[in-house]
Amino acid sequence: MLRQWENPMTENKPGRAHLKIVISTAAVIAALVLTMQLISQARQLQVLKTELAEVNHIRYGLLNTDEWAYQLATILSIKIVEFKLTPDNREVVIQNLEGILNLMIDEVEVMMIERTSGSLSGMKRFIAGFAINFDQLRDSIPFYANTLLSELSSSDNKENMQQFLLDKLGEITASTYNLDQMDPLQAVMEKHSCSSKEECKEFISEQIEIKEEVINFRVLLILLLVSSIFLLNLITRHKINRTQSILLILASFSLLLGGITTPMIDLEAKIDLLSLKLMGEDVIFTNNIIFFQSKSITDLVRILIEEGSLPMIFVGVLVFTFSIIFPLSKLISSLLYAYRVGNLRDNWLIRFFVIKSGKWSMADVLVVAIFMAYIGFNGIIGSQLDQLTEAAKPVEIFTTNGTQLLGGYYLFLLFCISSLLLSEIFTRKT
Repeated sequence: MLRQWENPMTENKPGRAHLKIVISTAAVIAALVLTMQLISQARQLQVLKTELAEVNHIRYGLLNTDEWAYQLATILSIKIVEFKLTPDNREVVIQNLEGILNLMIDEVEVMMIERTSGSLSGMKRFIAGFAINFDQLRDSIPFYANTLLSELSSSDNKENMQQFLLDKLGEITASTYNLDQMDPLQAVMEKHSCSSKEECKEFISEQIEIKEEVINFRVLLILLLVSSIFLLNLITRHKINRTQSILLILASFSLLLGGITTPMIDLEAKIDLLSLKLMGEDVIFTNNIIFFQSKSITDLVRILIEEGSLPMIFVGVLVFTFSIIFPLSKLISSLLYAYRVGNLRDNWLIRFFVIKSGKWSMADVLVVAIFMAYIGFNGIIGSQLDQLTEAAKPVEIFTTNGTQLLGGYYLFLLFCISSLLLSEIFTRKT
């Protein structure tokens, strides 16, 4: 009876292992498919974020002559339309009109003296002197000024004067233009078929919000799937077989692929709001991007090498070697080790990558470096923005530090952990 009871139990162990393999295989396939989708979506999101940063760049806002001309023209237009004579400003206007009339009379008097002091005979000069009584004109200036002001205050003349001033303001505004290149902004607007910058901002922001939700869900799902694969195959006292080893290697590969090809960190410094009072009206600038970068490891390597200088190329080669070549070599060696290809399992290089490379791997160092860079950039950008806020006391200014870690960082972090686990697995459980 005991032997009959033990047989089903021993027969059930292969069944459990087979079930683990089936579940793990489905999870690995799902993780790989999700990773490929994630890479495509992350690239699209990276482009959209860069385009939004271009549209919101400070050179098209706070540092743009066209924007200042538009806001100043709007304020002056409001002031022209709202202009009304009051007892306070009436006296000032009267004094200005009297000054203008006095100046005109002085100029006419000088002109008459010049004309009569030359070729005219004595009698003609005497008669010309009586033609205009300049003293009487000066005595009548207050009357003329009040009469002129009354005419200007009439509704018809006021509308004509306002329209004249608005037309002149339009001409001045049209002659004021920005010297910076607007081609990048125009290219983004044409790409998304936007008629204005504000429309482009709204459209791209909506697209970014949608894609961020999709990407965050995929990253979380990949992390859960890979974690479940490792837990499912490691929570056992028995050795794992070749198929399980390969599935674990493929799960780690999905993490590595997503980690090195999707952006790890966003660096952003932005002036959310700048507001000041001009002639009693608000001058407001919003969402002015000072700096923005969103890069993956592959982007970083490409930028460093394309920079061209020897130190940058050297750093790019180091990053490429220890964040891409070294981890890939470890996974390929693990695959050859699990398959027992020829005598490669006893090869010293294969055994080094599979069993001993954990303590030599720079992947974990790279993750820590990225995290420290995040903290450093976060602190530097935050400090600089605080200084900008303090320096602009007469102006109301709000700044935002948008530096944040992205899904690529967490995928690469979990890959580092899985890489260390693989070394332990091949040492103890294969």
